[in-house]
Amino acid sequence: MYRRCKNTALIIMVLLLMTVPAGAAPVSSEQLCSQAENYLVMLDQGRSEEAWQEMSAIFQALGNQSQWLNRQQAIRSAYGPCVSRQFTRIDYRESYNLSPDGQYFIVQFRSRYQNKLDTLETVVIECHDTQECTIREYVIR
Repeated sequence: MYRRCKNTALIIMVLLLMTVPAGAAPVSSEQLCSQAENYLVMLDQGRSEEAWQEMSAIFQALGNQSQWLNRQQAIRSAYGPCVSRQFTRIDYRESYNLSPDGQYFIVQFRSRYQNKLDTLETVVIECHDTQECTIREYVIR
């Protein structure tokens, strides 16, 4: 899993530097990829409550913790264990749904589960000027 991230890190870093506005806090693509993958592993391991705590304050304010935890458990039970996960891309945005303007990195992975052979997992990471990055959203399709 991590080899793919490292192999594309240089290209992504160049692309991110070209798209991130001047004065924005630099965040390495390796850091973003690692944070997103660590978050997904947390979900794979059934550590949903810990994963909820990793979510940004705005996500927690807009969501319902028990419903989110139940949804994660239902998805993981239905899909079965993760068989493989491969990094595909990182995109940068200055705005994101229901969020103030800022730095948002959309990290995507192609994943295979025992009972779901092709999924696209998206981890949205928001970063502030202090380089404190939190998970803004997680979507599995």
